[in-house]
Amino acid sequence: MSGAEGTRASLPFGSEFSPSQIDLRQTLELIEQHEGKQAVLQAAILAAYFASHGGTGPNAARNRNTLAMNSRLGLKAYGVIDDMARFTEFGRQLFNLRADEKTLYEMLARHILLNLHGMALVQCIRDMIAGGEDVDLNTLRPALAERGVDYPSGGKHPSMMRLWLEKAGVFVGSRWQIDDIRLREVLGTDPAMYRELSKFTMEQRAFLRALANTGITDPQPANEIVKLATATYGVRFPEKSLPKMVLNALVVGGYITATKTTEGRGAKPFMVAPTAKVTADLIEPLFDQLKDQTDPKLIELLRKPLADIRGRAKIRRYPCEGSRA
Repeated sequence: MSGAEGTRASLPFGSEFSPSQIDLRQTLELIEQHEGKQAVLQAAILAAYFASHGGTGPNAARNRNTLAMNSRLGLKAYGVIDDMARFTEFGRQLFNLRADEKTLYEMLARHILLNLHGMALVQCIRDMIAGGEDVDLNTLRPALAERGVDYPSGGKHPSMMRLWLEKAGVFVGSRWQIDDIRLREVLGTDPAMYRELSKFTMEQRAFLRALANTGITDPQPANEIVKLATATYGVRFPEKSLPKMVLNALVVGGYITATKTTEGRGAKPFMVAPTAKVTADLIEPLFDQLKDQTDPKLIELLRKPLADIRGRAKIRRYPCEGSRA
């Protein structure tokens, strides 16, 4: 989820909360048995997964308790339980799906992609691969930071997230290999939407979010959507160039239809309607992940190999190499 206003986004804490350390179905059942009893739940997690960890040294018991606590905190960070160890609405949905392993992992993966900056991670990895960069925890941290997403130095947050996404088939094979077909199936839309949305201006984003949040699919006056977007997001829109500055890009991108009204007197507002690809449950979380992102033009550069960037810069600086003295 997003942090408070004025804070940067971060990947969720996931230490000791990964499919390599816990069984999700069993853990959901432990939560059901001990819901609302934080200490009891933590003790049950310790007994289930960490009872034999660390041998019998003087600090073994404390270390085991820390591992169980970290697992509980990971459940909270991933939105499965709240501070009091009670199921969140999302956690309860997972519990109800626990008998269907495929759907269970798909639902968790979609939650990660949409609500926990998972798409920011996936797109970052894609950009790094396109730019010829090696992908590992050392390179991911600054790359994500350039895109407005942080995690602590030495943290394994991306690895924990990757393991859960792997359970749904989003990551396969080598550590950071993405299966685009599974990503589309789990996300419920073309993953390219995330990159497309990242190129929109602040005004275009606000307009599209406001339109999606009306929940209305029939054509509506564009000026009414402008009023809603201004009131909701505090964005000022150009009075006389709305089609050029806002609507045209959304039409070309396939997100809205826009038609000019001809009836009545005076200025005629455009009538706009969302296309099938626009739903609030997709648009809102994807834009939420993009709000702290670096300037889109810089992101486009980050997607290019360094050699290409240098080559383009040389061409711009010396357009006519042969004419130089």
